[in-house]
Amino acid sequence: MYQTKIKLSNITNLSDARYAAAMGIDYIGFCFNTNDVNYIPPIKAKEIFEWTSGSLVVAEFGNQTFVEINDISELLNIDLLEINNQWRPNELTTLNKPIIKKIDLTANDCESLKNEIEKYAQVVFAFHLFSTSKVELSDFSCLIELCHKNKIIWGLPLNASNTQHVLSTYHPFALNISGGMEEKPGIKDFDEMNDWLESIEVLD
Repeated sequence: MYQTKIKLSNITNLSDARYAAAMGIDYIGFCFNTNDVNYIPPIKAKEIFEWTSGSLVVAEFGNQTFVEINDISELLNIDLLEINNQWRPNELTTLNKPIIKKIDLTANDCESLKNEIEKYAQVVFAFHLFSTSKVELSDFSCLIELCHKNKIIWGLPLNASNTQHVLSTYHPFALNISGGMEEKPGIKDFDEMNDWLESIEVLD
């Protein structure tokens, strides 16, 4: 058991998905944004996660239309949808799946971030905070309060030296980490990931 929930995003291979299931990772994400380098065809994603069990499947979208999102969601029987669009709250309710809304801290300050979260809080399951460029957490003093009041998935940079600080200071609902390429089909080194997960285990 870990100190918080874990989401492994951008999965492109069976090794990552099986590893996530074996290690008790809560959410596995597959990127269906065709403009993203981590894009995976929906049918290939289905082939991968059908070989796993235990983790909830998250479909990660970019600027797809409602029709595309619903089609993929129904085809794959997805558990949650991660949305990066600026649709209005009432529009998101028509998707009929729990929604994770991504918010780029780079484009916000504390006031606008609080307003954005407040506007969508009643219609989404969680908020995934990330940044497209480096941000200073000192500029976001509101994050502690926002993490306390909302389900925040921490998608900001994490490493061995700052993870415990993030957990003890902000107490996010989940940490988001990214999958990677295999060295060869079916072969991948998980030593670094093992060490990181071990560092956030709940001690008896």
